Amino acid sequence: MTTLYCACCGRPFVRASARGPAPRYCSQDCRLQMAVRRRAWTPRMEAGRTDNGRRETNRTEAAAWGHRAFGS
Repeated sequence: MTTLYCACCGRPFVRASARGPAPRYCSQDCRLQMAVRRRAWTPRMEAGRTDNGRRETNRTEAAAWGHRAFGS
């Protein structure tokens, strides 16, 4: 079987079945924890987005990372 790593805690686990998509989490506890994190972070992530779904950034912020600002 294939060894996978949990997207929540990082622990290795063995895939129980080769059928269907690969699981992302090692246990039901990790699956529930990630659902809680998604619900907690969704309002924060949406607050920084514009109407078209892109995050707003300053030109100086983009330049600080060595990227060209959008539209420059």
